[in-house]
Amino acid sequence: MNKMPESVTNKFIELFAVLNNATDDLKMAGAEAYLTGDFSKVDVITHSCRKLQALEAEIKSTVNKFDEKYMDRTEKPSFYKKDSGRTRKQGCLLRVTIAGKVIEESTIKETFVKTLRVFGLDRVAKLNKVVTLVPLLARTPVDGYQNQRRCDGWYITTHVNMFTAKTVLEEIGRELNTPVKVEFIER
Repeated sequence: MNKMPESVTNKFIELFAVLNNATDDLKMAGAEAYLTGDFSKVDVITHSCRKLQALEAEIKSTVNKFDEKYMDRTEKPSFYKKDSGRTRKQGCLLRVTIAGKVIEESTIKETFVKTLRVFGLDRVAKLNKVVTLVPLLARTPVDGYQNQRRCDGWYITTHVNMFTAKTVLEEIGRELNTPVKVEFIER
């Protein structure tokens, strides 16, 4: 066996993406807490962020040890970035099917917002969902928070990665008793 199976490699890529997004979310929450002067919260968030970074480093170390022991040393596993100057590859698209209607926009954010509109923003607001420590829907913008979109009198928090978007939309569908199917589509 010269390289890891593609399905294993894809799961590692997915795991590292989730860890990086969670770390980014924590950093943003820490910045917000710093701006509000809640330094005990900043300390807790910083500690959580360091633990996630340590977990990622430990997983990478374990994978590297596995490679050294079991893989052909002349061939790098495909989950390593080929171009270290490139920070992020273009991700997947989100396709949502709700009430027989397919929603698939050019970005996850646009698909997310359009799906919330199909659910009904007033109905969704009553669920009091929170994303990255910020209300999903609010009548007023959150101070200092740039990733909100104004839509039909609401400010929608759009700082969501594909996994968070999928989870939030599925939860809303369950709570509103509306069948919803969320898929990831490769570009």
